[in-house]
Amino acid sequence: MKTMVRFLFNAKIYVWVLLLVILTFLGLFLAQSKLLKTAETSQSYLMVKSIQETNAQVFLNVGIQDVETKTTNTKIPWTKIGIPLTEKKALIILNYNAKLGIKTPAKITATGKNKYHIEIPNYEVIGIALDSKKPYVLYDSSGEILSDPTQNIDTGALVTTALSNTKQEKFLKQYQTQMDQSAKNYYTSLFKAVDPKLSLTFTFDH
Repeated sequence: MKTMVRFLFNAKIYVWVLLLVILTFLGLFLAQSKLLKTAETSQSYLMVKSIQETNAQVFLNVGIQDVETKTTNTKIPWTKIGIPLTEKKALIILNYNAKLGIKTPAKITATGKNKYHIEIPNYEVIGIALDSKKPYVLYDSSGEILSDPTQNIDTGALVTTALSNTKQEKFLKQYQTQMDQSAKNYYTSLFKAVDPKLSLTFTFDH
C-alpha cells in the first residue's frame, strides 16, 4: 500500500513538473510572438502623376492653426440612435500657411506714354505649406468604455478635408483688401525697378 501511495505521489510530482515545463515554454512562445508582432516595417513609393507649368503669384501667406474634432459611435441596427458609452473621439491640431494669390498672369495694357493699366485676375488658393516644426498634432484620441466595436476615426481623411483648397477659399474674401494692396506693391516695385517714372493704374476682377 505504501509503495502504491509513493508511486502516486511521485507521479503527481512528475505531472506538475511536466505542466510547469509546458507552461514555461508556452509563456516564452507567447512573449516571443508578442515581440515579433510589434516589429514594424515601412515602405514608401513615389510616383509623379503630372507636371504643369504655372504662372502663379502668391500675394498673401495666412498662418493658420486649425483645431478639428470628430466623434463617432455605434448605432442601434437600422436606426440612427447611438448606443451609450460607445463613442470614439479624435481631436487634431493643424498648423499651416494658406498661400493666396493668382494662378493666371495679370493683363498689362499700355494706356499712354509711361502709363500702364494692370488688371489683376480673380484670386485663388495657390496651395498649402505645413508648418516645418509642428504641422500636425493628434491632441486627443479616446474612446468610451464600450467603444471597442466602434469604427476607428480616419484621421487621415480628417486632415485631408481640413487642408483642402475648398476649405481655404473663405480666406479669399476675408483678406481681399490685403491682397489688393500686396498686388499693387508687387507690380509697382516690379515696374518702378525698370523706370521710376512709370505711372500705374489697377483694377481687380473680384
